[in-house]
Amino acid sequence: MLKYGLIGVTVTVLATLTICKPIDPQDSSEHGVTQGQLKNNCTCGWVNRSPQRIIGGEETGVNEWPMMAALIRREIMGIKNMFFCGGSILTTRHVLTAGHCIHDEQGRPFSEHEIGVVLGAHKLSKVNYNDPKVMRTPEKLIKHPNYVWPITQDIAIIILPTIQFSQIIGPVCLPTEWHDLEDKKLKVTGWGYTSPSGPPSDVLKKTDLIGYNHGVCGKKYIGTVLGAVFDLKNVYQICTSQPATSQCRGDSGGPIMRLNKQTNRYEQVGVVSYGHPRCRDYPAVSSSVHYFTPWIQHVISTTFPEEKTCAKQSA
Repeated sequence: MLKYGLIGVTVTVLATLTICKPIDPQDSSEHGVTQGQLKNNCTCGWVNRSPQRIIGGEETGVNEWPMMAALIRREIMGIKNMFFCGGSILTTRHVLTAGHCIHDEQGRPFSEHEIGVVLGAHKLSKVNYNDPKVMRTPEKLIKHPNYVWPITQDIAIIILPTIQFSQIIGPVCLPTEWHDLEDKKLKVTGWGYTSPSGPPSDVLKKTDLIGYNHGVCGKKYIGTVLGAVFDLKNVYQICTSQPATSQCRGDSGGPIMRLNKQTNRYEQVGVVSYGHPRCRDYPAVSSSVHYFTPWIQHVISTTFPEEKTCAKQSA
């Protein structure tokens, strides 16, 4: 049974990424703030930080990550406005998320009016869900043509009414080339669950992950229920891990990002897909943004061709 936002206690849970204690408790105040040596073709991937170094803790600064989106279930079993997935802003009309985030727990596709998308949020309990300018209703939900519920080719795009960009709401950068992410430090943000049985976090949180070897990752899942959905031949998934941990947290559909040192801006390399309940022993799996970039660009060009994604300019 799928439980959104949670790596649960059953092996069929599909919803989140393993996120634990920070690997490096320090974030440089310069990361993602000042412009790097190279520029992007449009403004993207910045963070809003104070001039001090952020030491310890996992809560982000208020509106630190402008590209973040929160997906809200308008009502389920009598509960209204329940957070269930993350997402990331691509353009003024497009939000990227996971395929299973636009389906319910039985694999039924959501209709547009069943969910809302909140941008520019930090503390979800402070969101005015009755304001349609805050709780945005999707115009269209688009899954990848090869998506198979629950988590095969697990990527989707949400079309929204026009988003007004500002300092606290703006797009993530996309990668222009493939990167070997093995042993590289990556960043993940989200409102995910702070424990397998607890509620999701009310505030946006962040932590560091380490890229994991694709082949070794796939072999770890062999013999498990989740092994059947890991593709060793077609590298459309990326894996991440952390050292020994005491808890798991994360958001399906949320972004895995790398800092491009040439631009000093954050590029999205993954969309959180699934993890194993034994998060100490198994890496988490995300959909590769670089692999799916041709499809992303196709969706944008066939829906709103005037919209463009942001990426590093050629040197």
